[in-house]
Amino acid sequence: MTATLGSAGATVPAFGYPVLVIDDHELFSTSLTMALRSEGFDARALTVACVRDFMNGPTPGRTGLVVLDLDLGQDAEGNWVNGADLVEGLRRHGWTVLIVSGSVDRPGVAAAIAAGAIGSVPKSRSFDVLLATVSAAARGESVMTEQEHQAWLERHRRYIARERELARRLSRLSPREREVLEMLAEGRRAASIAEHFVVSMPTVRTQIRSILTKLEVSSQLEAVALFRQQRLEPGNRRGRRL
Repeated sequence: MTATLGSAGATVPAFGYPVLVIDDHELFSTSLTMALRSEGFDARALTVACVRDFMNGPTPGRTGLVVLDLDLGQDAEGNWVNGADLVEGLRRHGWTVLIVSGSVDRPGVAAAIAAGAIGSVPKSRSFDVLLATVSAAARGESVMTEQEHQAWLERHRRYIARERELARRLSRLSPREREVLEMLAEGRRAASIAEHFVVSMPTVRTQIRSILTKLEVSSQLEAVALFRQQRLEPGNRRGRRL
């Protein structure tokens, strides 16, 4: 493998295929970037604080592979950034996207693949395996079979259907019933809720029975579980599209 000289006289790796690592863990992004450079790739890391400017800026002359984390923390303005929300924009700018995530977030991975990511590899894998997967993706090799791709798309469809069903049930609640449910999810008891709203205990019990009926569940525990599950669905995660 030989290197060539670019127009500015800088050495261009023989692969000629840039790799951009977007991750909020500096040690990981630096280690991966250095390892990729040693493999001959034109690799660099992009801090989360710069993601917004990068996404809104002009399309670069050369695009390649983006190694993208899902949980990116906060951007320069303090907004939480969800990596899955970046995939579509990156693909539109001509980048190939590989998800590398430290969290067990199957709905997030499914959403990213449905948006155009070519696959994913967990950070829990050994660094050698992770580097080999990223290198293969950067060379344009497939890192996911068609069967695996279709399986992720089917998971995404199921997650979206579940999310819509949860939203349908929760939309039945009145604003006050939703407040009561949120307080139940915080661990508040009926007596505490009655005191908070300055109403009688029978009133709160009636509201709780109405909540259970509208959510089609038989216990407060099930109602609270649905409420918490809805908040964790891909469309409701803390995140911001850039």
